[in-house]
Amino acid sequence: MLDTERMLAGLNPPQRQAVLHGEGPLLILAGAGSGKTRVITCRVAHLVGTRGVDPRSIVALTFTNKAAAEMRERAEQLLGHALGGAYLGTFHSFGLRLLRANAVAAGLQPDFVVYDTADQQAIVRKAMKEVGLEESGTTPRKILSIISSYKNGLVDVDEAEGAAKFPNERMDAACYRIYEEALRRAGALDFDDLLVRPARLFAARPEILERYARRIEWLLVDEYQDTNPLQYRIVRQLTTLRRNLCCVGDEDQSIYAFRGADIRNILDFGRDFPEATIVKLEQNYRSTGNILAAASAVIGHNKRRHAKTLWTSGSQGAKVRVHTASNDREEADFVVGRMQELAREEGTPLDQMAVLYRTNSLSRLLEDRLLARRVAYRVVGSLRFYDRKEIKDLLAWLRLVVHPGSDQDFLRAAQTPPRGIGEKTLEELGERAKAKGIPLHDAAVEAAADEALPQRTRKALDAFLGTIHDLADLSKTISTVASVQSAIDALDYLEYLRKAHPNDHDGREENIGSFLAAAREHDEGGAPDGMAGFLDRVSLRSDTDDVQGERGGVSLMTVHSAKGLEFDVVFVVGLNEDLFPHLLSADDPEAIEEERRLLYVAMTRARKRLTLTLARERRPFGKPTAAQPSRFLDELPEEIVHATESAAAAWAGPAPRANGYGAPPFFGATARPSFPAAPPTRPAGVAAPRGERVVERDGEAPEFRPGVRVRHPMFGAGMVMSAEGAGRSLRLTIRFDRAGMKKIMAAATALTIED
Repeated sequence: MLDTERMLAGLNPPQRQAVLHGEGPLLILAGAGSGKTRVITCRVAHLVGTRGVDPRSIVALTFTNKAAAEMRERAEQLLGHALGGAYLGTFHSFGLRLLRANAVAAGLQPDFVVYDTADQQAIVRKAMKEVGLEESGTTPRKILSIISSYKNGLVDVDEAEGAAKFPNERMDAACYRIYEEALRRAGALDFDDLLVRPARLFAARPEILERYARRIEWLLVDEYQDTNPLQYRIVRQLTTLRRNLCCVGDEDQSIYAFRGADIRNILDFGRDFPEATIVKLEQNYRSTGNILAAASAVIGHNKRRHAKTLWTSGSQGAKVRVHTASNDREEADFVVGRMQELAREEGTPLDQMAVLYRTNSLSRLLEDRLLARRVAYRVVGSLRFYDRKEIKDLLAWLRLVVHPGSDQDFLRAAQTPPRGIGEKTLEELGERAKAKGIPLHDAAVEAAADEALPQRTRKALDAFLGTIHDLADLSKTISTVASVQSAIDALDYLEYLRKAHPNDHDGREENIGSFLAAAREHDEGGAPDGMAGFLDRVSLRSDTDDVQGERGGVSLMTVHSAKGLEFDVVFVVGLNEDLFPHLLSADDPEAIEEERRLLYVAMTRARKRLTLTLARERRPFGKPTAAQPSRFLDELPEEIVHATESAAAAWAGPAPRANGYGAPPFFGATARPSFPAAPPTRPAGVAAPRGERVVERDGEAPEFRPGVRVRHPMFGAGMVMSAEGAGRSLRLTIRFDRAGMKKIMAAATALTIED
């Protein structure tokens, strides 16, 4: 028998209340660091060890196998024996088990298989070929995302086809039908089916639902704020008879709307279960008082939340530091220097330090500075900057411009973006190159002139080679950054990203911007050896593995990747408008609330020290741009913040004031003025890169309105036909006199207005 008093001895009153709650629905609002895992495992142990509940009547659902295994292990340690037939697992594994037991009733073969992502993509490729999407630029990943949206919305094939109004929607729906038919013939399910099929089974067969609803007397759901509408539906179905539902979550940490999570599930719990008991866990066991006060002040500005405030019985600790740098490079220098200082003076281990950012594109400068100072680091949940696909794509093209004989770069560039050069053509080029002992590039030159080959093949090769040669000629007369920009435009690479990666193209475009900033830094450093020197520098950066370890180093990650982690020291960088909150959220109140929740999650990862950094100037797409402080900085309590700025930032002008009475930066602001613009700087002896005549920080931005004549370094003169978006997102459609119609990202282009 479980020693209940011993188990309860270490729990605070709200935790005890949650563990001992009897029958009826229970919502545990567990703030960051409030010990929710301990509470939910103690509740499972209490049900079995004290109340004598049959373990087979307990189902606990969470989102990862790791979390489920940890929950079971802790509960069994408390009990001193195995949990027996209790089910602790993920929603999807629960769905799989249910379908195995009811395959025939669900219309499935008893020995059905579950296809993984590679299997799914193989089916979709065939479907795309069948409906004529193979050469469209659309990817299997995009089509799978659309199919997943259909399924999670419980939209079947007939409904999808009936709702399709436009040609692209009809083709998507056609792929959906072919995909579903292929799964049916193979007796297979995909990952989404593990939720869709149980929900449909319960709706179609009430007697099966009743059997499960009676058997599951106690249902527990962890991370309830992350459930999507389909998971919510299954939970409601399973609790139609017994109301012993315990949901644990924190709406302040709901940051996965992009994955389909619906914050309303946790906010409306009291409406769905009017008799519910709601317990708030507000005592934090992780962070210092000042960190909690700052995080609580920020999240308190959200309207869609349950009122709660984190507190600690521990020390107040150091004040939260807000550091203003003159530019993003200096911001990275400050962060790395501060880390070294803390390691040297306070003995803080590097693996207890983390840098969090809103978007992956901010990692490049940090990685560069860490490598330069030989500080060990690891990038969590993502690739290192120069290993990311979009960066490797551009590097392949740029290396071909400098050295056309690179076979590996030729193979990558020939197919990215798609240029009508297929695997068969590449195989034939490989055989020709091997037979003659020449590079693939030279084999392609021969093949393009070989009239024995199909005209379509020769035309595709000729266009590909022409682009390489045009970029090579252009690179001899313009700067490195202008050369990179010209390559991006010549490939229509940003448009390719939008089509190929519809779910995350914004982040990839930001990485391209950071890459352009690296090229501009090379120019400003004197551009040693031009493009070739830049590529050498990049290779040295990306191949320096001796200071990068999986353990013992500083952690770099997005805020999304940091969920569930904690560190002694946390730096949150990029606290500027359009970065944090993100540009795409600026005009959407609900999206701004999610951005604020992201910052709250970031701040509550810190145990002892928290630093927020921002810059007066940033370089989106490599161009110096004045930056505003994040609106969230205005929400920090003045008394718990230590505001600092770099000497260069102070020289550039006074820190921004929230009012006219000398109040410290950020606090209590009713408006957020832009930082005063510092004069453009360029190292002594370095001329402005050729091919660029764009207005920078201290002038009005060029007005690229329809009808304006412009000039592009590669495409020449043309006229703006239309403009969409604004600022960094401004996209122009331009009819060039020689190159025809092109879509251009203005921020990524050395584009000038013709006099």
